[in-house]
Amino acid sequence: MKKILVPTDFSEFALNAAKMAASIAKKFDARIYFLHVVNMPQYETGIMPGQSSQDIAEGLFILKKVKMDFEKLVSQDFLKGVNFATAIQYDGVYESVVSQAKKHEIDLIVMGTHGSSGYVNDFFIGSNTDKIVRLSETPVLTIRDEVINPKFDKIVFASDFGEGVGNSFRRIASIADQLKSNVELVRIITRDDFYFSGPMLDAMDVFAKEHGLSNYNCHVYAAESVQIGINEFSQRKNADLVTTITHGRRGLARLFNGSITSDIMKSSPLPVLSIRADKK
Repeated sequence: MKKILVPTDFSEFALNAAKMAASIAKKFDARIYFLHVVNMPQYETGIMPGQSSQDIAEGLFILKKVKMDFEKLVSQDFLKGVNFATAIQYDGVYESVVSQAKKHEIDLIVMGTHGSSGYVNDFFIGSNTDKIVRLSETPVLTIRDEVINPKFDKIVFASDFGEGVGNSFRRIASIADQLKSNVELVRIITRDDFYFSGPMLDAMDVFAKEHGLSNYNCHVYAAESVQIGINEFSQRKNADLVTTITHGRRGLARLFNGSITSDIMKSSPLPVLSIRADKK
């Protein structure tokens, strides 16, 4: 893991994400790309037809404000010794994040689950996080609360272990191997989605061995809902990170779709790593 993209609106939640990214960057000697999106491309040049001098002045003010926000961000102590770059883009938020991730061959996107309410940045983090998580081909790590002294000794991987999981899980297994983490595999069962635990545990064990896991445990956990089950199980196991594979909203799997993944990342006090399901 060498390149980390951190979209930022300079809010408290984005700062929490930046701190997490810095911790990961130090562990892997990676470079961080901080990205802010200004949704007013005409303000960059002031030559758009019908643009008034007031529009241009407001645009210059916003760009000056963004520059000051970046200067405040990169002066933080947690970035000492970290290799980073900053960038401003003028396309839509999702488009900018996806294009920059591809352009720089980003290994991980780290971002907050909520964002700023200021007039300059109110469109950024939060409403766009869901879409990026559902559709990004790059793994996305979302942060809700600040994590003090982050570690990744114990990772929970919650799944239905169904279609499209195996190929995508290899990326999680690789990350777990790099982090030297213990992986807690869990299948959440509910009243509407019941499985006998014995065969399910056997299938999970086969799944783990097929994907080269050596440090893992298998669990079946009953709960009122998948979201509640994952949060309860993670808390009981004193986990450091929750990982899921999202199938977007295309109906490829019954257990994990975009909506459930969104609920998990918004409700879990832990960082949540989401990887898009492999269509192959």
